[in-house]
Amino acid sequence: MLSAAVVFLGALLASPQGQADPELSPDGRVAYLGREVAHTMHWTGAPWLLRATREDEENGALLQSWLAVKPGQAVCDLGCGNGYHTLPLMKAVGSEGKVFAVDLQPEMLKLLAMRAAQLHFANVALIEALVDDPKLPAGSCDLVLLVDVYHELSHPVTVMGHVRRALKPNGRVVLVEFRAEDPAVPIKPEHTMTKAQVVREMAELGFALADQFDELPWQHAMSFAPAVDAGERLAALQFVRGFVSAWSNGDPRIVQPYLAPSLRPQQLPVLPKDVRIELRAEAGGRVCAALQKPDGARIALGSDEVVILRDGVGRWFVEAIRAHAPQLYPSGNKWPLFAMHTGTGGGSIDAQAALVSELGFEGIAWDIDRLPEVRRACEARGAELISAYAVLEPGKDQAERCVPLRAAMRSLAGGQGMLWLALQQSGVALRDPAGDEAAVLALTPLLAEADATGVEIALYPHHGCWLETAEDALRLCERIGNPRLGLCFNLCHFLRTGTEPNPAVLLQRCRSHLFAVTLNGADLAGDDWHALIRPLGEGDFDLRGFFATLEAAGFEGPVGLQGFGIERPAREHLTASIKAWRAAAAR
Repeated sequence: MLSAAVVFLGALLASPQGQADPELSPDGRVAYLGREVAHTMHWTGAPWLLRATREDEENGALLQSWLAVKPGQAVCDLGCGNGYHTLPLMKAVGSEGKVFAVDLQPEMLKLLAMRAAQLHFANVALIEALVDDPKLPAGSCDLVLLVDVYHELSHPVTVMGHVRRALKPNGRVVLVEFRAEDPAVPIKPEHTMTKAQVVREMAELGFALADQFDELPWQHAMSFAPAVDAGERLAALQFVRGFVSAWSNGDPRIVQPYLAPSLRPQQLPVLPKDVRIELRAEAGGRVCAALQKPDGARIALGSDEVVILRDGVGRWFVEAIRAHAPQLYPSGNKWPLFAMHTGTGGGSIDAQAALVSELGFEGIAWDIDRLPEVRRACEARGAELISAYAVLEPGKDQAERCVPLRAAMRSLAGGQGMLWLALQQSGVALRDPAGDEAAVLALTPLLAEADATGVEIALYPHHGCWLETAEDALRLCERIGNPRLGLCFNLCHFLRTGTEPNPAVLLQRCRSHLFAVTLNGADLAGDDWHALIRPLGEGDFDLRGFFATLEAAGFEGPVGLQGFGIERPAREHLTASIKAWRAAAAR
């Protein structure tokens, strides 16, 4: 179901703050995200829909071939008119399938019914829609097709919300619109759309671009699927994906509408295939999209970061394309510092996100529960959800145990977040390599999900677990050899399980697999958690010296502040820690 946040955001963007939502009125919108909403063609113009030149201008047969509708499917022709596309769809789905023919004007439906009867087609349901409701049954459609229709919707947020609910699992929405980028297309501007505008609007409505077809004479055909809820960054992520797709295809006419007026498509280098995108917040409402290779390495084009910003009507546009450069984070260092939820004091998710953002942390490290809510709470404040922590025990019910982990990775998709994974094994001694085979079998399907979502898995060594030390995690990383698998070094567990108080040698060994680090103040000779987990700056752990160790290891990832068991109020000990962090960084 489309999240309330996405629906609200779409409504908010369309009208000045404080004014009534235009979709609550019968007249609806006159504009959406800066685009004029066109008037619907009156039914008396129906003969134009069957004009002799239409096949040459639109090539409906070629579109039908690309749609590849199968016998037995249920499809919807939304805004069907008198059936130019409806009748071929009825033939494609066959007698076992069904076509929902939806139109606002009953006269159009009567004309369609006459044509269907002449061809003895009976597999159609004629639906007279409302301006804000296509009246489609929930979960009924494999495909919803809108040909030259979407730009006329006076209530796009509401209508597309109904369309989303009407889709079956794996259902798709296809928009076909005349190309606004092409001056040779002889259509009034208000009846055309750029690809950039289609992507912008569908992203705000909770849809992700899945496929596109560019061989029609005058039109774009673009297929969308309901997007995994990625919080407030959903629209930004989908916009950047659309831009990267346009950039990769190299047509400057398609690229230009994504860009600020000061940018030109000719300035862009050639992108490699399968670009991975990670987002992070920047000042002034900007979002930086880091472009990476599938293994997470930088592209090294000199143009591997895209900065996007909303304009005055709420449209995302590309403000700058630049080379990656190391930065100092607001917390005062080159590494972003995140408060782990073990020390953020409990209470509501919103209150915890507000606290860490106020104190200057870059965000939160969480567990796998309620991740969409946590991500929204962070991103609404320009912060990040950096990780989801879980414990996995390999076993015969492996598929069931992986379900919440897969869901967690989907919730982290598109951001900088990673899955922190502790491994436990019953009946196998701690650290015993005899458990490696079971661990590899457990991690293999999760790494497939990591490839699909772009999320890394960082093995999390934990005192008392089978995967107890960074050496154990490194052994698995080297055996599996997947670039999305690495490890998180945890100071408190290192001190609790090890005999060497200086981790420099170990971190050098792990450097190519080191995804994250967790820190805290500590008494190096301590033998319980109260001594080994203290606010930063307390105890004899040398924070500044550890910064030098991370520098020497070439570490560039996030740092989590461990707070488990600290009995002081969260605000008090978090304030002390970030003060110590900044002081150490300033020396």
